[in-house]
Amino acid sequence: MDRSFPRFIPETAPLARVFWLYGVIPSNVLWIALLAMLWSRSSAALIATLGAVLLVYTGWIVVAVWAAADNVNKELYGVLARWLTVAWALNTILFLGFLLVDLSA
Repeated sequence: MDRSFPRFIPETAPLARVFWLYGVIPSNVLWIALLAMLWSRSSAALIATLGAVLLVYTGWIVVAVWAAADNVNKELYGVLARWLTVAWALNTILFLGFLLVDLSA
């Protein structure tokens, strides 16, 4: 089978699985963990490490959703999933940027 993406990108998986099970749920779990670390005043290094993990994960899920977006019956769902994921990624990047500025102060 000729694949255009590396194996760790689930391009042939149904979009619903990639979007919800690989995207929304894990992303929210990572954000909850990060916020819990902030509220419990964990070390800045630990918070920055989880932030880096969240950034890498966010990059991966954007590519994964984009690759799987054609695996739907209605094209609109693929378009919506792509742009919702991009918006979520931009939110993540901005929030983590402001968080790192705050942690370095």
